[in-house]
Amino acid sequence: MNEVQETKILLTLHSLGSVLKLYETNNSAVLRQLDQLEEALKVFFTGGHDQLKYTLRSDEFFINDKLFKVDLPMYLRARDLAASLGQFEYGELCFSSHTTRPDLEAFVSDYSKSLRAGKSSLNQQYGGITGRKAKGSSAAAFRFDPDKMAIWLYSGLLDIVEQLYDRFNQGDYPSLLPLRRSLQMIIDNMKQHGGIYQMLSAIRDLEKRRSVSHTRVAIAIDSIGLGIFLGLSSLKLMNLALCGILGGLTKKSDPLQAISPIYSFAGLGDSAVGLVLTLYDARASRKGEQAGPLGNILMIAEAYHQLLNGYPETPLPELVRNMAEGKVDGLEQGLAQLFARYKGLYPIGSILELDRDLAVVMGHANNEKGKKRPIISKIRGQKLSEELIDLSRRSDITIKGSVSAKKNRINLTRL
Repeated sequence: MNEVQETKILLTLHSLGSVLKLYETNNSAVLRQLDQLEEALKVFFTGGHDQLKYTLRSDEFFINDKLFKVDLPMYLRARDLAASLGQFEYGELCFSSHTTRPDLEAFVSDYSKSLRAGKSSLNQQYGGITGRKAKGSSAAAFRFDPDKMAIWLYSGLLDIVEQLYDRFNQGDYPSLLPLRRSLQMIIDNMKQHGGIYQMLSAIRDLEKRRSVSHTRVAIAIDSIGLGIFLGLSSLKLMNLALCGILGGLTKKSDPLQAISPIYSFAGLGDSAVGLVLTLYDARASRKGEQAGPLGNILMIAEAYHQLLNGYPETPLPELVRNMAEGKVDGLEQGLAQLFARYKGLYPIGSILELDRDLAVVMGHANNEKGKKRPIISKIRGQKLSEELIDLSRRSDITIKGSVSAKKNRINLTRL
C-alpha cells in the first residue's frame, strides 16, 4: 500500500509540474492536481508515517532514502520531475505529516512563479514542506560511472523474478506481462550498453551463495548478450530471456519435466511453442541430444553460470577456457568456443594481475586487441580507481594473468 501511494504522489507531482507550465495556479487543471496531491498525502500519512522524502537526481530517485526501482515509463516521468525541480536546486522534497492545504498552495504558487521566470522563487520551507538541493553522490553499486539505467533495469528484473518465483511456489501463476516488459527494456538497452550487464551477471557475493533468482537473471542476461553477439532478432532474444527465467521454476534436468511449468501460465499466445521448444532443447542439449540454435545458446549460458556457482574460487577466464577446451562434460566444444569469443580472453568482471597491481576488467575496446587487452580499473585498497585504462592502447602495462577473486578476498559487491 505504501509503495502504491508513494508512486501515486510522485506521479501527481509530475503532472502538477506539467500543468503549471501551461496554466495559472487558479486553473481547474492545476486545482485538480492539487486536490489529488492533498488526498494522496493524507492517505499516505494515515499509515502512521512521519514524513515522505523524495530525493530526485537526474538518473536516480529515492523515497525515504531507499532506491526507487521503476519501469521505463515511470523512470521517464521521475527524470522529468527531477529536471524540473533540479533547475531550482530543489531535488530533495520532503513532506511531513503536518503538511496542510495552505502549505501545498504556497509551494505550488512559488513553483509556478519559478517555472515562468526561469529562476527559483522557491523557499526552503512551507510549513510541513521542505526542499533543498539533492546532495550526495551515486548510491549505485559501482564507482566506475556505469550506465545507471542498466543497474536499475537489472535490479528491477531481479525483483520481478523473485516475486514470480515466490508466487509460483505458493501455487499461483501470475501474469508474465511485467516480466516481458522488464526484459524488453533490458534487451533494448543491452543493444547499446552490453558491458555493464555482463558485469552485473558475473558478480558474486563471495560471502554467500547466489540465489536461484540471481542465477537465472544472470543466465537470461548472458543468453541475451550471446544472442546479440550472434545477430539474433529481438523476438528470438525475448524467447531466450524468458526461457532463462522460466527455466528456474524447476530444478529438474529432464527435458519434459523442465517444460511442464510453462503450460500453467496463461497469455503466452504464439510464443508458447517457441518457449517450450527452447527450454526442452536446452535440457536435451546438455544430455548430448540434438537441439536447435536457441536451445544451445540457453544451454551454454546455463552451463557457464552453473560453473560460476560451483567453483567460486576459479577465475572467470579459466572457467571459460575449460569450457572451450572441452573440459566440461555435456558441452559441444564448437558452441563453447563461440561462447568464449563472446566473453573474450578476459571476461568482464575478471580480476587481473598487472605489473604491480590488481585490476578489474570493466569492458573491451572495439578494436582488434580489445578482447585480449581489455579496459580495466585498478584496485586501490578496498576501492576501484575511477580511472579506466584501455590496455589495448597501453603496451607499457603487462598482463601477468588472471587471479581468483575469492582467494585474494576481493568481493566485487563491496568495491
